[in-house]
Amino acid sequence: MNSVIKEYYEKMGVQIFLIEKKLNIFEKNKDVASEFEYWIVNHEYKDGVEIEGYTASGLAQLSPYLNGEGAFIMLVELRDNPDRAKKRIDRGFKIL
Repeated sequence: MNSVIKEYYEKMGVQIFLIEKKLNIFEKNKDVASEFEYWIVNHEYKDGVEIEGYTASGLAQLSPYLNGEGAFIMLVELRDNPDRAKKRIDRGFKIL
């Protein structure tokens, strides 16, 4: 379990069951988790992980909703379900 990420979510007031769900996502994607931890500590993107042509900072530039944590979750979605994630990106992250 990543204590830096867990503390981040706790400080943000995220409910414990959601914290556990998010930590499980990052546990399965350690490279993305490492970059998220770096972002939490340093308040800047490292961009060592590129998935389907996207980096965390590149995603954050596409939408204000993806600044920070959202960019890292989207990287995981690009890895796990690239077609769905790319459609969301193409639609401007609109939920239909």
